[in-house]
Amino acid sequence: MKIHLEYISACALLLSMISCKDTLDTNPSSSFTEEVVWNSYSTADAFINGTYVAVLTGTGLAGSGNCVSWEARTPNGLQFSQVGGEGIDGIATELGVTNATDFGANRFSLLRRCNKIITNATNSNLKDSEKAKLIAEGRFLRGLTFFDQARKMGRFVPLTTVLSISDSAACRTPLTANVDESYKYVIDDLSAAVNGLPASAPSGRASKYAAEVFLSRACLQAYAYTKKAEYLDKAITSAKDVIQNSGISLTSNYGGMFNESDPTNPEILLGYYRVKENSRVENFAELIRVYPNVRLDDMKNSKCYQTYTTGVMLFQAWGMYFPTQDMVDQYLVTDENTGKALPWYETSQFKDNAEEVDVNTVTHAGQVDMYARKDGSRRRIPTPQDLKETKTGYPIFQRYVRCKPSATRNLTDIMYSKRDKRFAATIVYDSCAAWLGFPVTLNLGGNLSQGVREMEDGGWYNTATGYYWRKNTLEKLEPRAFYNVKVDFHYVLARVGEAYMNLAEAELLKGNVSAAVEALNHTRTIHGGLAPSTASTEEQAWKDYIRERRCEMACEGEDIYFSYLRWGKYGGYANYGRTPGDVVYDLDRPVYKIEISRDRRKVLIGQVTVAGSANRNFTQKRYLLPIQQGFLNTREAYGLDHEQNQGW
Repeated sequence: MKIHLEYISACALLLSMISCKDTLDTNPSSSFTEEVVWNSYSTADAFINGTYVAVLTGTGLAGSGNCVSWEARTPNGLQFSQVGGEGIDGIATELGVTNATDFGANRFSLLRRCNKIITNATNSNLKDSEKAKLIAEGRFLRGLTFFDQARKMGRFVPLTTVLSISDSAACRTPLTANVDESYKYVIDDLSAAVNGLPASAPSGRASKYAAEVFLSRACLQAYAYTKKAEYLDKAITSAKDVIQNSGISLTSNYGGMFNESDPTNPEILLGYYRVKENSRVENFAELIRVYPNVRLDDMKNSKCYQTYTTGVMLFQAWGMYFPTQDMVDQYLVTDENTGKALPWYETSQFKDNAEEVDVNTVTHAGQVDMYARKDGSRRRIPTPQDLKETKTGYPIFQRYVRCKPSATRNLTDIMYSKRDKRFAATIVYDSCAAWLGFPVTLNLGGNLSQGVREMEDGGWYNTATGYYWRKNTLEKLEPRAFYNVKVDFHYVLARVGEAYMNLAEAELLKGNVSAAVEALNHTRTIHGGLAPSTASTEEQAWKDYIRERRCEMACEGEDIYFSYLRWGKYGGYANYGRTPGDVVYDLDRPVYKIEISRDRRKVLIGQVTVAGSANRNFTQKRYLLPIQQGFLNTREAYGLDHEQNQGW
């Protein structure tokens, strides 16, 4: 049975009732009576299904752009478009976020749904076992709502009851006093969910183990902001329970978890699933804003040796989110002589075939490579823009590499062969396996390259970094990547791999280096196919752990952005030796792109500078984003607390 419930704000004359109307949702009108809904498990369950959709999309946990947009605020990713003034991400530069920006201060309609589940299930005539499960799901969904508010803004209105017009006192519920109080609500709800949820659940519904992944994640964030050791203990207990008792192992099909080939892989403990009957490419930024828009005429004009053979425009989307060279450099390469896992530029195969050139010798456009397209326009490495609008204090060019005269392999082969297995599942790179069944070339003049369209520096709905995201994109769109093509699509919200990551981080914070390395080596060896880390000091372990989390959790929810906030709060080895709470180094620097010569025997890695992209900034006020000022002004008008976060 399909349940349709709507919520409207109440109208009243008294000030207390008006404050309820404007700040909290209080008055439901429904197409079914409460008795009908809550005295039948099937109808109550249908209401909960709707609440999952409302909470997961309403908080952004499974919303369009959840993966790619937050990744673009970290060194893993970039948002950039030169079309129609779309530009770059304003949060990464801090120029596009003010106290008017809404990060979810008003979540009362979501909280009302969660509180109705908890209250009405408690008061229903359902079986005790049914009540317990429904209440636990209500606590889980409310905990997710509170968690999203806590990690973004730090404080929220902790509404835990279903309000009516007569609840004038409850309508004046104050904001939590501080982050510490906020996380008490988060952890209490998620802990209750763990205790009440079943060990297994259908796809799209939470199990005990899915709740424990979220609980361990929340505990790490809570510890970062409160330094309460009890949260570390709970993070470890929760993660270990998933790992040791769920009976679910890490998958051998990492990439399949994020596309259509294996969407219900057992490692996925909670996903959000959409079916093609009501979903199209345009509904998900992970598709419409990742696939490029490249015409056959573009390819021919760029003298591409690989073009469409059917005349059909396979890539007809509006890509503006791209992975960076910084992200690519996190994926280690297996040394062909020693079997060790190393950065690509430290392997024996690199040293045997290539050499580093002083980056300071690169001084003018086209110095590395250049050619003229059919229309006469030039394509150059570096471009003129590469030498302008750079961020002071950081190298303009990070690495300039060329093949030795004796080299028998080109740089694409040297750089990208024998990588961490997750690399090919996450990144579209030069000469990689076909994407949507089409071969991809990203060197100068390549068919999906930076300069293949109108703009030499890309961003004309094509790459500006030399890469595209593959993780979370679909491989078999029919007939092509176009806005109105219907798709089955899903978001991965909780999985076993994260449990290993959360365990490793908590163990590191407790100083248990060997336990942390043991945990991170599970994903590194099974998902990555790499030799295990041999880190034996805290400094080495933190370096390997941060690298591992960036690879394992790349472009997955909002994970890496909020991980960086935690690492900045920890300080020390987690943030380049800085004091706890200092500026997060990796969020305060430019990101880098790759440019590969036509013959693939030269590579230049430099800052992404176009449209102010290099001007990334992080100030300490961004550890807590602003509480929307309009929301606070409304509270102030009714005599309620309205304190803004520091710096906003």
